[in-house]
Amino acid sequence: MGRYLFKVTGVVLVSVAASALVMAATPQEAQKARHEHFESLGDNFKAVRDGTKSDSPDWTAIEKAAAAVQKATVNQAQWFAKGTGPEAGKTRALPEIWSKPADFAAAAKLFEEKAPALLAAAKAKDADAVTKAFKEVGGACKNCHDTFRSPEE
Repeated sequence: MGRYLFKVTGVVLVSVAASALVMAATPQEAQKARHEHFESLGDNFKAVRDGTKSDSPDWTAIEKAAAAVQKATVNQAQWFAKGTGPEAGKTRALPEIWSKPADFAAAAKLFEEKAPALLAAAKAKDADAVTKAFKEVGGACKNCHDTFRSPEE
């Protein structure tokens, strides 16, 4: 239980540090910060899923991870500043992020709108509601990935 909470806390701290770095960075540093941000988001997202599969879920840790997910979904555009696409180095972010900004903004908005339900379900300590919200947030992730992220090589 303690290791789980330690891991979630570490992931949150990495996310905060990456947020500060993205503000004043070279395009390559911004790409790295973006990658770390999304790694942290993924780790927190998985922590929510894995935590609710336990016979005795640690709801405090689950809620903390869900809060980190919700916070990470806000203002996705900050992670995709002009000049931080493929022209700045290796990235899975597709050029469509910058060539179709309205479409990207709509996908990011959907992601941001789905996350509060995950946090609310975690706060309510309702495993079924967490599972449902997890699927909806995951669907919003997939929606964006399908259009704006290249597959792993």
